[in-house]
Amino acid sequence: MIKKFVLSLIAAGAALSLNAATVEQPEAEKTSKQERKERIKDHLEMHFKPYGFIRSYIFVDTRATKSLTEDMFFFLPLDRKLADNGQDLNAVTSWNFQAITTRLGLDIKDYQVGGTSIEGKIEGDFYFLAKEGAAATFRMRQAYVKLGWAELGRSGKSSLSLLVGQTWHPMAADMAHGINLETGAPFSPFNRSAQVQFNANLGEHVTLTAAALSHMQYKSNGPQGVTNKYMRHSLPEFYAGISVKAGGFLGRTGLSIMNLKPQYGFYNNTEDATDPLNGKKYNEWMTSFSPFIYLQYTKGIFQIKAKSVFAQSGEYMQLNNGYAATALKDDGISYEYTPVNASVNFLSFMIGKKAQGLLMVGYHKNLGTFKDVLPDKVYFSGNGFANINQIVRITPGFIYNLGKLQFALELNYTMVEYGKITGLRVLPTEDLHWIDNYRILTMVKFNF
Repeated sequence: MIKKFVLSLIAAGAALSLNAATVEQPEAEKTSKQERKERIKDHLEMHFKPYGFIRSYIFVDTRATKSLTEDMFFFLPLDRKLADNGQDLNAVTSWNFQAITTRLGLDIKDYQVGGTSIEGKIEGDFYFLAKEGAAATFRMRQAYVKLGWAELGRSGKSSLSLLVGQTWHPMAADMAHGINLETGAPFSPFNRSAQVQFNANLGEHVTLTAAALSHMQYKSNGPQGVTNKYMRHSLPEFYAGISVKAGGFLGRTGLSIMNLKPQYGFYNNTEDATDPLNGKKYNEWMTSFSPFIYLQYTKGIFQIKAKSVFAQSGEYMQLNNGYAATALKDDGISYEYTPVNASVNFLSFMIGKKAQGLLMVGYHKNLGTFKDVLPDKVYFSGNGFANINQIVRITPGFIYNLGKLQFALELNYTMVEYGKITGLRVLPTEDLHWIDNYRILTMVKFNF
C-alpha cells in the first residue's frame, strides 16, 4: 500500500506534465486517457522503486552514556564522576522509546542513453533533531547519480561506473551484524559523504575503486570546533581500494588519505591591532593515512564478517580518534601536526533466515601519537575521549522475521578502560580502570 501511495504521487506529477503537454500541443496528443495512464504506470514500475521502513527502538542503559540523538546512536559509557561523598554520579540507569529512524527512499533505475546506463537514489529519514527535545526533522542520507558502462573488454565481462553524490564512505559500507543504530561504531568507520567514486570491474571477480570525498555531516575537530572548513581549505579526502569476490568469499582492502588545514587564511589579532604578526598567512597541513582490510564469507544461511582499520585522525568516521599539534613553526602562528593512531576491529556472525542469531565482538585500541604533542592543542572526537586506552564490545542478538515484519532483541555489553594521560603521546598510562554498561535493546520494524 505504501509503495502504491508513493508511486501514485509520482504518477500524479507525471499525469499533470502530460496534461500540460496536451494543452500546449493538443494535435500531438492522440491517445486516450486510459492509454496515458497505462503508459505512466508502465514507466513508473520500470524506473522507480520506492522503499523504506517504519522502525521503533526501546532500550535501557545501566549507566550514563556518550550517545547521539536521544541516546539512540550509542558510543560508550561515561567515566566515573565522583561526588564529595564518593558516589559515582554517572552510575544511573535510563530508558528511551523512539521511532525517529523511520526511513524513506527511492531508487531510480534502468534509464539508458546510448551505451550509458543511468541510475539514481534519494534516501532520507527523520533522525535529525535541531535541539534536545525537539521534533525530528527529515534529513538526506543518500542522494546520487550513477553512470555505468557494461560489457567492456574482450570477454565483455568488464564494466565501469561513475557515482556522483552522497553515499556511504567506501570504508564504512561493510557493516557489522546487529540491530543497533550505530551498526558497529566505534569499532568500524561510520560515514556518509559527498563524493565522486569510480569503480572498474575487471571481469567477474576483481573491482578497483577510487574516490574523492568531502565532509558534510561527519566532520573533523579543530581550533574552531567541529567544522568541515578544515578540509574545504585543503584538499578532498582520497580513497583507493580493491575488492575480490569469488564464490561466497569477499575480500576488500583500501587506503584513505586525508588532508586538513586546522588554521587557514590570515592571522588577525583583534585584541591588538599593532601585533606585527597580523596579516601573516597560516602555513599548516595535517595528513593522515588509514588503511583497512575487510573479509566476508557467506554460505547458505551463515555469514561471517571481519574488519580491521589502522585509523589516523578518524574522528570524522565516528571513531575514538583525533590529531594534535606538535610544535610552533618559525613564523610564530602556524603549527606542525600529527595524527592520533588507533587499531579498530570487529568480528561478527549471523545465522538463520526466519529466525536469525547474531553476534558482534568489537575491539578499539588507542595507540597514541608517534611524536610528542602540545597537551593544550589536542583535537579529539566529540563523541569520545582522549583518555581512553581501549574499548571492548560484545553484542549477541536475535531477529524473528514474519514476512516484512521484524522483531529483534539485542544485548550490548560495552567496557571502556579509562585512565590518566601523563606523557605527551595522547595515551593514558596511569589510574587505568574499567567502566561498563549493559544496553538491552528491542526493535520492531516494518519493511516496505
